[in-house]
Amino acid sequence: MRAFLPMLFLYGTGLCASMQVGLVGPIANMLRGQFDLTQAQFGLVASLITAAGAICATPAGVWAARLGLKQAVIVGAITIVLGAIVFSQANHVAFLYIGRFLTSFGYLLIVVAAPSWMTHLGDRRTVALAMGLWGTFVPVGIAMGTWISAGLSAWLGWRMAVLGCAIPALVCVIPLMMRANPPREGFNRSLAKGISGVLRDKNAIAIALTFAIFAGTTSATVAFMPTMLMDRLDITLTIAATIIGITTIAGNIAGSLLGGILLGRNIQGRLLLLVGLPLMASSIAIIYMAPNLATVIVVLCAFNIGQGIVAGTCFALLPRIAGNNLSMPALQGMLAQFAEIFVVIIPPVSGLIIDDFAWTGAAIAFALFYLASMGVAGRRIAIMA
Repeated sequence: MRAFLPMLFLYGTGLCASMQVGLVGPIANMLRGQFDLTQAQFGLVASLITAAGAICATPAGVWAARLGLKQAVIVGAITIVLGAIVFSQANHVAFLYIGRFLTSFGYLLIVVAAPSWMTHLGDRRTVALAMGLWGTFVPVGIAMGTWISAGLSAWLGWRMAVLGCAIPALVCVIPLMMRANPPREGFNRSLAKGISGVLRDKNAIAIALTFAIFAGTTSATVAFMPTMLMDRLDITLTIAATIIGITTIAGNIAGSLLGGILLGRNIQGRLLLLVGLPLMASSIAIIYMAPNLATVIVVLCAFNIGQGIVAGTCFALLPRIAGNNLSMPALQGMLAQFAEIFVVIIPPVSGLIIDDFAWTGAAIAFALFYLASMGVAGRRIAIMA
């Protein structure tokens, strides 16, 4: 119980960070109508949430740890709220970009500091549980952001939806202010040694690249999915967001638990990735071309189970890869940096594909991106991982 509450609140900060990714999907039509955005411009608005991480996530992991993980998480939450205020008050597209870029710094601080703090919450079993839970923060947070944003935007408008998805971050950090910083002994490496260690490790590079392609593609699929469902199946935004929210949360939790159980029985992490990623590739292709809502719901469940398996496995492998030789904060930072580079790139590229080839083109592109991630996992991650 002593470790459970800080684990819960740290996970909550991660959910609030990922909600910033999911909130833009439901307000896409409102933003495009008010600011006359193309699909590609909207894709850039969506992807800028991770711009800071794409620039400096690896060193940020080391800096945040050496300065204090508690302070990093608190500052991250405050920065997310400040960015949301700028975004919500925008009267020109430039302020949309500025707000998202500012929010990206808060997102970065949380995603590198919170999981590193989790590795100091207890014994090996507790840490494994915490990291497995953390593995679901991206898809579950995105789903919650999509759901909350849809409800608030339909009721109070898109500006309040943006603020409503950011303010919970402050609620989560208040209990963490009462906690002491984790011991600094594990974070006393120099910046150069922390970064060079993870950049030289083949497994670290492989898991970071696998997760990066997966994360960038997932960000794009979710950002465009509400609009796709409304366009193709003629349903309302509220229904679309509810379907996405329920299937994402339930499927990811189930997939994460399944992956954790299998890893606990010494099933290779690489094998789980080679099952989860092709499941996601085939599922997303069906979802974006499905002829009816029933098919979408069923296949969305499979897609999100695969997502839970992949995300949970990637994060559960990090302590194994780090071992005693690598800096865990630097490894977490590198994973975030690789992911955020692809989250910046893939949504705008996907928007261009949708502009030229409609939703069928998106279905094929998303499937190929997931298969590329599978290719990296199969060829580059050592069998022992």
